[in-house]
Amino acid sequence: MRWRHAVRATFTSTTAIESSPLTGKVISNSRAPQIAHEMLVEYFMALLVIMGLTAPVDKQSRRSSQYFGHLAAAEELSNLIPDNYDAIDPVFDNSTNREIIAALGTTARLHCRVRHLGDRAVSWIRQRDLHILTIGIMTYTNDQRFLARHIDNSDEWVLKIVSVQQRDAGVYECQVSTEPKISLAYKLVVVTSKAQILANRELFIQSGSDINLTCIAPQAPGPYTHMLWHKDTELVSDSARGGIRVESEQQMKTSNLVISRVQHTDSGNYTCSADNSNSDSVFVHIIKSEQHAAMQHELGSRLVLPPLPLLLLAVLLVVLLGPTSSLQPRTPLSTR
Repeated sequence: MRWRHAVRATFTSTTAIESSPLTGKVISNSRAPQIAHEMLVEYFMALLVIMGLTAPVDKQSRRSSQYFGHLAAAEELSNLIPDNYDAIDPVFDNSTNREIIAALGTTARLHCRVRHLGDRAVSWIRQRDLHILTIGIMTYTNDQRFLARHIDNSDEWVLKIVSVQQRDAGVYECQVSTEPKISLAYKLVVVTSKAQILANRELFIQSGSDINLTCIAPQAPGPYTHMLWHKDTELVSDSARGGIRVESEQQMKTSNLVISRVQHTDSGNYTCSADNSNSDSVFVHIIKSEQHAAMQHELGSRLVLPPLPLLLLAVLLVVLLGPTSSLQPRTPLSTR
């Protein structure tokens, strides 16, 4: 019934412009009544289209029709609106994602869809302290990272959190101002993504062989992740060096760095970085063949006990654990 009262109130305010306060007759030589009537028709046509009670009609068709009279048009529009239209309760569209994963420092968006909202308001509330963040498109917090977004005539109300911090993790409620109020919970998970090179922190590669480094970033946000390789402070490229190949799978969030026939100049710190993720590094030493053999010999010699200490130990054991008779004092000979 509220819709019908609104129709009559709107019509009354419009016809008041058209009627002369002296004679009560319609002032036909004024543009104000025509403009007011056209505005009223435009308003109700748009309203009927939004409610799905009629199909859109172009302006030419509406203007050529004399179907919309003054009071008759308003009454007919009012009759088309069902008596129980205001009784339709708002409902949530549960097709939206309600567990949002955002990497530290990125922007998180929580999407809430409400059908049949009517004249109710949508609010976003942080559950841990029951702080009202937004009502409609207005923000009610001093933290300017929180924003409300809404497109006119849409069912979607978005809470936008810029530069997500670890403290932002938790549950947020999309609440509708019905009586009693209804709400839908959304969980925000904040992760610290880190790229990882699948190798030891320090590598010794023989000159002339190949390097194959693999980097992964499984927790990087988004369906696709851009990954880069740096040697020391320079971006790895195949420009002058040649024999360098970078193979990345953005959807799989992996990247392989292949360097063929490494040289001494290829020694250095190799870093893998991914979007919105901490980087990872390994240090590569390029050694010659003689150095490689010497290192292997040194490593093996550490595992063998030197022969001289071993001989001394054997002699000591023989002395201590020899026949017990040799260690006992002899009985003195009789003097008789």
